[in-house]
Amino acid sequence: MPFIKRKLPLQLRIIGLVLTVVLTILVSIGYLFNLIIVQFVEDAVGDSALDAAKLIAELPDIREAMELGDPHSYLQPRTREIREKTKVGFITILDSNGIRYTHNNEELIGQRFTGGDEGPALAGEEYISKAVGISGPSIRAFVPVKKDGKVIGVIAVGMFNNNIYKIVNSYFISVIYFLCIALALGILLSILLARSIKKTMYGLEPDEIANIVKEREALLDCLHEGVIAVDKNRKVTLINETARKILSFDSDALGKHVTEIIPSSRLSEVMDTKEKEYNTEHTVNGVTVIVNRAPIIVNNEVVGAVSTFRDTSEMRSLAEELTGVKQYMEGLRAKTHEFMNRLHTLHGLLELREYEEAKSFILQTTNSQQKLLQFLGRKILDPKTSALLLGKIQQAEERNISLKIDPGSHLPPLPEEISNSMILILGNLIDNAFDAVKGIADGQIEVTLLDQQDQWVIMVEDNGHGIPESRIPFIFKKNYSTKNADRGYGLYLVKNHIDHVLHGELNVTSSPDLGTVFWISIPKR
Repeated sequence: MPFIKRKLPLQLRIIGLVLTVVLTILVSIGYLFNLIIVQFVEDAVGDSALDAAKLIAELPDIREAMELGDPHSYLQPRTREIREKTKVGFITILDSNGIRYTHNNEELIGQRFTGGDEGPALAGEEYISKAVGISGPSIRAFVPVKKDGKVIGVIAVGMFNNNIYKIVNSYFISVIYFLCIALALGILLSILLARSIKKTMYGLEPDEIANIVKEREALLDCLHEGVIAVDKNRKVTLINETARKILSFDSDALGKHVTEIIPSSRLSEVMDTKEKEYNTEHTVNGVTVIVNRAPIIVNNEVVGAVSTFRDTSEMRSLAEELTGVKQYMEGLRAKTHEFMNRLHTLHGLLELREYEEAKSFILQTTNSQQKLLQFLGRKILDPKTSALLLGKIQQAEERNISLKIDPGSHLPPLPEEISNSMILILGNLIDNAFDAVKGIADGQIEVTLLDQQDQWVIMVEDNGHGIPESRIPFIFKKNYSTKNADRGYGLYLVKNHIDHVLHGELNVTSSPDLGTVFWISIPKR
């Protein structure tokens, strides 16, 4: 029996989604509360330990005993008595050299204090510290005991972490009760919300609603484009504002036969054949549009047709913007790949215990990377352009190509639309330069970016194979490429964007076997 995949009812999906959100929020709240409680308890324990240490340090009998020849015999039972009354984890008294006079474990008396955090106290400071001693991790307070301005010993009072966690857990139980109540309330509210939504939709599932409005599906899918709909008599019943603007229609188009306003319309053929047409190019009133056409069928009968379309200039603008973003993302991806390789290399050196080599590798990587980042941070202040250059430099290194940025370059933060244009133009020109120097042993590319008074200037130079003078007029034509059939869009997009969007200027000079220079100026508007 074949397996049939069935969708969960909408009500269950809503309940599941709401519960997931609620549970995620509650877990996050619980985690934050736990951090707050732990911090609060640790601060309280530290302050209490510090107060206790100060009190002990001021006790006359303690001070007198520390001046005796054998203070242990008095201090050990005395600190035990104080510890039992105050419920602290330990009270350790040290001499001026950090040697224990007292300890919970008498076998450790006379040995040096462990944890490594007693130094400042021996120098006369009082403070709270976290450390791992011989008896385990703890929070401890240190107070020096002084005589005539000289430290004669240190009082260390602390609480072990396992005791602190018991206190934290006692507080956190109340939080858990609250979270359980909140979760139960979330479950109840999600059920009520799902039922309310289901009622609003008249008890229908989304698929059932989609079937009811199937005859209007084409219109709803294309509301952001130009839309023209006709009835079974081929008369226009709908034309939106976008369609009027794109095709320069007047307000009298409604009610007319479609061929009166668009003589070459194919909506009649679509109604006859009942077949949809997608992404066909059509020219109307001197405007070239990309058109989708579909018949409207109700109860297996054609009752009309709908056409959606978009101006090709708008489509071209979107394509150019996406190309620029792609260049930006490729640069970032290359940088990620570079760091992963370096991390793997460093890991291998550490595994082999080649610590000096690892240190040298880190310094070499850091220095070269730091110089590049400092240069970009100082000279190229537009974040997107800087990130693109960083990625392209890494791509060049992977291809054994030298990609340099002219030291005299400077670029301030750019307006959003200019920044997008910059990565589109620069990314395509550098990629073109990569192809130009491919196969050359010492392939070199140099990029210059200038911020002048009335324009921005981009210059990309390479020492590649060059372009014959007879071919230069063709390199900006769509689909023209010397590589393969899937290429020939990069320079076309660059030229088209500079001419029609930025209204700038592009010049090319090239000599066979010497290289090529692309020079672009973008006017400031």
